[in-house]
Amino acid sequence: MEIADNTALINVIFGGASNRSAQMANFALRELDKGLGQFTSKSYELAIDSFNKAIRLSPGTDTAINAYDFKARTQLTLGDTQGAIQSYQAALKIDPKRDDLQTQLGNIYTTQQRYTEAAAAYEQAVTSNPSAANRYSLGQGYMAIGRLDEAKAQFELVRQLSPTEPFGDFGLGQANARQGRFDFAIEAFDAAIVKKGDYWEAYAEKGFALADSGEPSQALDIADTLVGNDEVLAAQLSQYIFEKSQPKMTATYVSDTYAFFSSTRGPGTLLAGLNAYMNTANAQQTFSMVFQFSKPMDATSVENISNWSIARATGSGLGDGYNLQIQLKDTEVTLPSQPHAVYYDRKEMTATVLFKLSQNETVNATIDPSHINFAFTGKDSLGLTMDKSADTYSGFSSFA
Repeated sequence: MEIADNTALINVIFGGASNRSAQMANFALRELDKGLGQFTSKSYELAIDSFNKAIRLSPGTDTAINAYDFKARTQLTLGDTQGAIQSYQAALKIDPKRDDLQTQLGNIYTTQQRYTEAAAAYEQAVTSNPSAANRYSLGQGYMAIGRLDEAKAQFELVRQLSPTEPFGDFGLGQANARQGRFDFAIEAFDAAIVKKGDYWEAYAEKGFALADSGEPSQALDIADTLVGNDEVLAAQLSQYIFEKSQPKMTATYVSDTYAFFSSTRGPGTLLAGLNAYMNTANAQQTFSMVFQFSKPMDATSVENISNWSIARATGSGLGDGYNLQIQLKDTEVTLPSQPHAVYYDRKEMTATVLFKLSQNETVNATIDPSHINFAFTGKDSLGLTMDKSADTYSGFSSFA
């Protein structure tokens, strides 16, 4: 009888505890569900309160883990990044093998540029679950901290695990581009595009690689493809191509302030015919040429007269060469080797080049304006040197 009574008492005690535990778990689920509804209706502070209640009612359970997860998402929505990190860390203390939470934590670290911590979180995710998705995240994490060969190893595994998906190829393209192996990068991006024809990110990355490898025209073709498909990527690529392209001189204008130099007139032109002030013996006149650049330039570089040269053309083609390669007369003007001043207009991206010419004593000095080369060897605002195909101007051959 005593044994039976003790058993009954034990059943009452533990049965009651079990019921209370079940009730608490049920209450926790209700709070979790309520919090999700509040989150959906954008009542974020109330949602956090509900998630906290769910955690307190059922600590150490899957319900608590899910509450921490949604609490973290709510905190991110409110801009509380550190709070979200702490929520995920608390959830992972309950279940250290939840690779989805480890990946989420790594993503937050990545957005905060805490790349070393992000890579560590992704490593834990791969340890818990070596899936293609987790290995891709780890590859991105390694790439962010410069461990490019290790990143490529992960992307190779992604390609093996998911051979019909484009993501392994895409990652390999990015890593090879970072290493300056542009041919391999472009090949990998092409492979990704074959697997997913509308993978616009792969198109853009291929465009970046082409621009970096010195193929701006091909990169522009990619940018044209992106127009109408992904306007943001199209704009980003176009801007990148512009920044990476070498500057050019593209046009000439007449100065509103200084004497105009008629650069299209041919051999034997009388200096006096260029400007009325040159009708006096030994007169000097400052002439100007205004050059348009294709992009913003380094003002100091443009205004450094040592970066400019003025010289007679020496080409041997038909109609080319100063004075058409005919022997010069004693009346021919001596050209200055450099301008005496250059002024850069940042707004218009133009350089006004000033140089002096002198009349002789007999007022019959001659010149061949169309075969004078004005050349510039300076840099743009990003430090890129001039495009050799458009760093020199003459009235005869234009820009070359």
